[in-house]
Amino acid sequence: MVTVLLTALVAVTPLSIDMPLPALPDLGREYQAGSAGAQLIISVFILGFAFSQLLQGPLSDAFGRRPVLLGGLGLYLASSLLCMLAPTMELLITARFLQGFSACAAPVVARAIVRDAYEGPRAARVFSIIAAGMGIAPVIAPTIGGFVLIWFGASQIFALLAGTAAVLLLAVLFVLPETNVRRNPAAFRPARFVSNYLLLLRHPTFRGYVAVSVCASGGLFAYLSGSSFVLIDVLEVPAHHFGLYFALVASGHIAGALCSGTLAERLGSRHLLTVSTVISATAGVVMAALAWAGVETVSAIVAPMCLYMFGFGITMPNCMAGAVNPFPQMAGAASAMMGFLQMTSSAAVGALVGHLDDGTTFPMAGMIALMAVLAAATFLAFARGDGNPDRQEPRA
Repeated sequence: MVTVLLTALVAVTPLSIDMPLPALPDLGREYQAGSAGAQLIISVFILGFAFSQLLQGPLSDAFGRRPVLLGGLGLYLASSLLCMLAPTMELLITARFLQGFSACAAPVVARAIVRDAYEGPRAARVFSIIAAGMGIAPVIAPTIGGFVLIWFGASQIFALLAGTAAVLLLAVLFVLPETNVRRNPAAFRPARFVSNYLLLLRHPTFRGYVAVSVCASGGLFAYLSGSSFVLIDVLEVPAHHFGLYFALVASGHIAGALCSGTLAERLGSRHLLTVSTVISATAGVVMAALAWAGVETVSAIVAPMCLYMFGFGITMPNCMAGAVNPFPQMAGAASAMMGFLQMTSSAAVGALVGHLDDGTTFPMAGMIALMAVLAAATFLAFARGDGNPDRQEPRA
């Protein structure tokens, strides 16, 4: 029962990002905000989530898992209701920022609870179950959002998210025990976590892996921000079919992640990341070239994006492992800073895609290609320099 609850908590993030995607064109028209205004509800959610990452882990270390989780879910519930009732786009954007800020508590604290409660193979098994939930949520969320949009309207997607938060809040209240038995009041002292984050940013290996992951994530969030407009408005895909194409793209990610787990020890991260970043760059360039040539079909977007996500599924776990590896005593801080940098940059990329929208597939495809090529070039430069991904780094 607890494992199911933890999986549901981690799934809050992809549900919150992906479920409203089919409704973005409708929201843009309803609030007279256009595609750029509507896409901001994705970017500001990511921005709120990014800043929250830096706080939620230290908060739960200092004050316990349950208080932080209950507070986060309570704010998420309130902000979801505010999204549903927002009379203006400005208020909706503000509510989405709060929703992202509060949603972060669920996955961050859930992972900390696994570390508290389980060890060894049992912990690995629980993390595997949670990872499966994370893989399923992006597949089903846009489909659910599409049907809710057709049957009840765009605002009711946020009502469904509010209902999800209410159920999780009750489940945490009555099912989940406090697992942090060694609270550390010093964990939330500003001087402590600021000094830790500065240490990370000065470390060349950390900076190298983060730079690659930032570029790769930028391509993904360019797709997240632009895909509903490209597929629904430009290519005239019915909103309730949008989730099917999104599921195909997500399957590429899952396949890449499975291959990464199989090949990581056999090939080493240097060769694996070289291959994966080049695969994604090739896919992005093909998509952009087709868009530039005026080939505006669903297959010209979805097929290259599946290949991009296959490479992405290999790139991201290897970048995460490489960035955290030198810091066994502050892995949580390293993970939080990496997530913060990924998401703030991705929010900017998503907003830029909205501003560049010209009613064709090229702005989104071009941004995906640019970020993928930057990821490949950054890794090749990093691997040839001082940062050898397969070398053992001195521990911090």
